[in-house]
Amino acid sequence: MKVFDTIIIGAGQCGLYAAKQLHDKNLNYLVLERNVVGQVWLNRLDGMRLFTSRQFCNLPGLPLPGDPAEFPKVCEIGRYLKIYANQFNLNIRELADVISLVKKSNIFILELSSGEQLHARTVVNATGSNQSVTIPNISKLLSEKVCQLTSQLSSLSIVPNDSNVVVVGDGASGRQIAGGLAQRCQVTLSTGTSRGLLPNRVLGKDLFWWLKNLGILNASNSSFIAKILKNRNPIPCANFNNKELKTLGVDIKPRLLSCSNEIVTFLDGSTKTIDVVIWAVGYQDNTQWLKLPHCSDGNGFIHNQGETPEPGLFIIGRKWFSCRGSELILGVERDVNHVITLLESYMEKWKKIL
Repeated sequence: MKVFDTIIIGAGQCGLYAAKQLHDKNLNYLVLERNVVGQVWLNRLDGMRLFTSRQFCNLPGLPLPGDPAEFPKVCEIGRYLKIYANQFNLNIRELADVISLVKKSNIFILELSSGEQLHARTVVNATGSNQSVTIPNISKLLSEKVCQLTSQLSSLSIVPNDSNVVVVGDGASGRQIAGGLAQRCQVTLSTGTSRGLLPNRVLGKDLFWWLKNLGILNASNSSFIAKILKNRNPIPCANFNNKELKTLGVDIKPRLLSCSNEIVTFLDGSTKTIDVVIWAVGYQDNTQWLKLPHCSDGNGFIHNQGETPEPGLFIIGRKWFSCRGSELILGVERDVNHVITLLESYMEKWKKIL
C-alpha cells in the first residue's frame, strides 16, 4: 500500500504554494484538484477584477505578468495558477474529487468519486473558504418566474436586457455586478451592515501598499487593529461606491427583509417587483466529505491557525487565518509557511513513534 507523506486537497493558490514547499523539501506529496488547475478563477464573472494590484498577486518564485500597478482580471489569475503548477512540475491530479476523509491507525484514507482510495500520513485541506455560495432560505418564497442567480455567474449576458434586477450583497462582487448591469437593466443593490467603502488607490498607490507598509495588513487577528477591521468590515470598491453606483442609476436599498412571489421587501419597508435576483451574500464551507465530526461544526472547519483537532490534519486558506491579508494572494506565503512548519513538526513526532 502506497502512503504519501502529505495529500493536499485543492490546487488553488494556497494548495499550489504548499505543494511547492513540499516539493522543495523532497517530501512525497500529491495535490488533488476536483476541477482543473485555475478553473475556479476562469469560471468567475467575465471581466471582474481583483481589488489588489498585480504586485500583490504573485506566488513566491513566479511574477504575475503585466503592469505591477494595475489590477488584474480574474481570468489572469486562473491562467497564472496553471503556469505556476507547470513551472515547478508540481505533482497534481486533476478531476479528482474527494468524497470522504477518514483516519485509521494513524493513516488518513481519502476516497475519490471514482471509488479509488488514497492514503497519507498528513492531509492539508486547501479548498479555500469560497466553496459553496450562501443562498438564504427566503429565496424559496420567490416565484418560479424570478430568475435566481449567484455571484458565481460566468457572464452578465445571462441577464436579459431591461430586467428588473436586485443584487443582494454589497461586497466587491455584488457592487461590480450591479455596476455592470446598470447600463441595460433596472438595478437595485441591497446592502447590509454599514461598512467603509474604500478607493482602490490612495495618493496614486494601491490601498494595500499603504496597509502593508503601515503594518495594518499583517496585524495579528487578535490585535486591536484586527478587531476594528472586523467590526467595520471595510472593502475596496474602486468606482463602485454608493455615489458612483447611484450616478449609474443603481437604486441603493438597505437589507433585504422578505420575499413573496415576484416582490421583495427591504428593511425600510419599500418593495420592488423583480425579474432577476442575484445572491452575493457570501460563501460557506463544504464539509460533507469530512468524516471526522470533531473537526467541523455549523460554521465549517474547526482549527486554530491551521491545526485541527485531528493530529496530522491541517487547513489553510481561510479569512483571518492569521491576519487581514490571509484571504488574499499576498497572504499565501506567510500562512502556508506557518502550516508547513506545523506539518513538519508533526511528521518528526510521527517518525519517532514508529
